[in-house]
Amino acid sequence: MISKWHQLPNTLTILRILLAIPFVIYMAEQAYGVALALLFVAGFTDSLDGLLARRFGWRSQFGSIADPVADKVLMVTAYVTLGYWGHLPAWLVAVVVLRDVLIFAGAIVYWFMVGRYEGKPTLISKACTFVAVALGLFTIANLVWPVFPQWMMQAIIWSLVSLCVISLLQYIALGFAGYRKKNASD
Repeated sequence: MISKWHQLPNTLTILRILLAIPFVIYMAEQAYGVALALLFVAGFTDSLDGLLARRFGWRSQFGSIADPVADKVLMVTAYVTLGYWGHLPAWLVAVVVLRDVLIFAGAIVYWFMVGRYEGKPTLISKACTFVAVALGLFTIANLVWPVFPQWMMQAIIWSLVSLCVISLLQYIALGFAGYRKKNASD
């Protein structure tokens, strides 16, 4: 019997995508406290949808694809917005966005050339996402309450850049390994 709640993780994922719109609006209005709260809600829904899907077996093919897409939409939106308003350096925004675009494009190529893509992030990718989210939250929090020193923000920025490069290279290696494995079995 399927519970009437089984679509809740997917609903939370869609909500996370939709939260990108008011986030941009509140950032443009310099309502940084509200924008920060929206990112916290988005982060909470990300954790909650995964927990519910695993705990109750409410996993779906849609969720395995939509969840990382929602993460990318929110991350790219947040970084482009923070970069546009000058709160993060443009080169950093380019690194984060380019990594996400390349991973997304690589997943599509993988799907067509190798087969079904499961959308499972690696541990390094999870660390990269965690640091990216933390930097976004700290950056906006600093707009509300300027408490994080510049040296700490710089350390997080360079940690993020390192993780972006390493995780992108890891996904490229995994993609090629999958391609080679498929060709070896054909």
